Amino acid sequence: MSQWVSESEYFEKIFNKLDVSSSVTEHASFEECTFNHCNFTSARLSHCKFTHCTFNHCNFSIAEIMGSRFYEIDFNECKLSGIDWTRAQWPTFNLDPELRFNKSILTHSAFFGLKLQGMKMDECILHEVDFRECDLAGAEIVNCDLAGSLFHNTDLRGANFTDSWDFQIDVMNNLIARAKFSRQEAVSLLESLGIELVD
Repeated sequence: MSQWVSESEYFEKIFNKLDVSSSVTEHASFEECTFNHCNFTSARLSHCKFTHCTFNHCNFSIAEIMGSRFYEIDFNECKLSGIDWTRAQWPTFNLDPELRFNKSILTHSAFFGLKLQGMKMDECILHEVDFRECDLAGAEIVNCDLAGSLFHNTDLRGANFTDSWDFQIDVMNNLIARAKFSRQEAVSLLESLGIELVD
């Protein structure tokens, strides 16, 4: 794999149709940059820093983000399947990295054990995403398809799941006080209690 912009710094730069698939980028810094229709498929982003950046129509499928930092990032209509977000660097002093995903695909992604208070996901496909042990207090996961996603010992207090569907959340093994669910979909929460509903 060839190197791209290792050890470089970029500020307020716009990248259009950039293809760095299967490449290696190390110790690069991007601040207030915009990426449009860029291809990061199978790229390895090692110890990079992204701050106040926006990604539009980008493909990050099975990219590696070892040691990289993401703060105040917008992903709009991006494909982010198969990413292990636990490999990134997450600050311990700031529980809200201000990640926002809009109309994006995060199938088979892993957020196990991360503190992502206030994270926003809107109209996303979240099939088989690992949210176990996460702190998602106050997160907004609205209008999302959560088929097969995992929740266990997850802090969902005050989280908003309005108009999301196909989630399986055991109310006995997760913290859900003050969480919001659409009335029709909230019925699935009763399954973990062994309650039978009759008409």
